[in-house]
Amino acid sequence: AGLSRAVAGVMAEPRNSAAGAIRYATSLPGCVHLLSTAGPPPQAGPLLGPIATAAVHSGMANAGRTPLHAASYEQLASMVSIRAAQEREKAAQRLRAIAAAEKALDERRAALEETERRIAAFVDSDDDVIELNIGGQLMSTTRAVLTSAEGSFLAGMFSGNFDHGNKKDKAGRIFLDVDPPLFAKILSFLRLCRLATPECPAPLPYIGKDVRSEYDMMLKYFGLETFMYNSAGTSSNIFQRIAEMAGVSQSRLQSSELVKITLSSTGGVPATHHEEVVGEGGFRERSIENSYGTPGMITIRFLKHRVRVEAMELRAKVADVAEHMSCSWEFFHGNECMRMTYPFSKTQPCTGRLETTRTRGCFVDEIAWRFAKDFCLEHIVLYGRVTE
Repeated sequence: AGLSRAVAGVMAEPRNSAAGAIRYATSLPGCVHLLSTAGPPPQAGPLLGPIATAAVHSGMANAGRTPLHAASYEQLASMVSIRAAQEREKAAQRLRAIAAAEKALDERRAALEETERRIAAFVDSDDDVIELNIGGQLMSTTRAVLTSAEGSFLAGMFSGNFDHGNKKDKAGRIFLDVDPPLFAKILSFLRLCRLATPECPAPLPYIGKDVRSEYDMMLKYFGLETFMYNSAGTSSNIFQRIAEMAGVSQSRLQSSELVKITLSSTGGVPATHHEEVVGEGGFRERSIENSYGTPGMITIRFLKHRVRVEAMELRAKVADVAEHMSCSWEFFHGNECMRMTYPFSKTQPCTGRLETTRTRGCFVDEIAWRFAKDFCLEHIVLYGRVTE
């Protein structure tokens, strides 16, 4: 504050009255010390510019051998301004150091809390061991693992409230009459979830196509669909995600044998170019089309992945949208079917994001659209989750 008043006093004096300015400046505490001890600041250049810096250094050099009462107006103003800038920079450095220390402290606190949580998950006096007989195969795990999927039927079975009602074998082990290898995969996933972190989530088990239907039935029976499949990463562009996982171009998914796109009939671009409709930008002035005048169907089969579609975006070819783009269709997600609509027009050729709210958490390897009449699509985008 004293420095600010000193500068204000100097600037308020007429330029031909340096002596008056000196009298005002030296009347404030610390100004005599400022003028007698100030040294050439290394950062004066960035603060004042080259011309002002040269003037300051000249004035300060003169101040070393010029009596205070003989100091010029420019010397006083420059040295007071330099010292004020130096103090501001020191204060800013201190604030940055404090902020960095607080951030490091928060990170250490979060790491400690996570460590405590993980230790508590394993060292739990109430977490008793459960002996299981799964279709004739013996397995052992903890109650905490079996109840980790909160709200599921499996968690309710082993909550401790219904132990007397669970079927048991002659040795007193709880008996579940399900396929042992498939249940073992579920149990392994539940165990891994207790070790998982946001940076390293638990991987979903690999299930062969020959037992996929049986596995899905078991998940549904135990109420584990949402719990398991919500762990399959975050929702994103499905075709982009598959391309990233496989390390191929998004517009070459069919050539890379990752998807197969089939049209019930075609009158647009050749079948060898159909895959471009799911590329980054899709077509421009071209489209995949049916033979106009017949109901059209598009089927996409995922050859190496399973997907859960949560939303879609369709863009029609503007030149043909009025005559050849149906405004209603059925969307098939595995065995599910949902009716969807959008008022396509030349001014509104793109649906934007349309939510598909009835997919029930299931992952499928085939989806399809059935249009009431014609279709002419330049681009198809699917949003959701992907698993191998």
